[in-house]
Amino acid sequence: MRLSFCHMLSAAAVSTIVSMAGCGGNDGMPMPPSGPSPTPVTTASAYILPGAVSLDDFAFGDEPVVIYTGERLRWVNADTLTHAIVADSPASTDFRATGELPGPGGEQSFVMTKPGTTAIHCSIHPNMTGTLIVRER
Repeated sequence: MRLSFCHMLSAAAVSTIVSMAGCGGNDGMPMPPSGPSPTPVTTASAYILPGAVSLDDFAFGDEPVVIYTGERLRWVNADTLTHAIVADSPASTDFRATGELPGPGGEQSFVMTKPGTTAIHCSIHPNMTGTLIVRER
């Protein structure tokens, strides 16, 4: 039996494609890591309320800000003024300070890892006070 040139070319092409597929070529694209996917971090948002300067002890709401270890605490400024939240007892939790959060919409996030309780206030407007509680998960 005699094969034509087209048959030989087709056989060579199929052989090449099968060889490439067997080598697991991925065109240089990185492969996703194997193993379990990392657990996403839960984000809890704490808001500086509109008109916060006149709200004094209620500038962050009428309850303490409560978050659990391993969660991300996201401070969001919903007021029109710039605020900067600081912990009164920074050794009590791992939250220290936000830096200036322009309003409205300024934000900063922290992953909380150390349980504890601290009073908080705005360093620009010290009458704005509240409490931050970080609980063990």
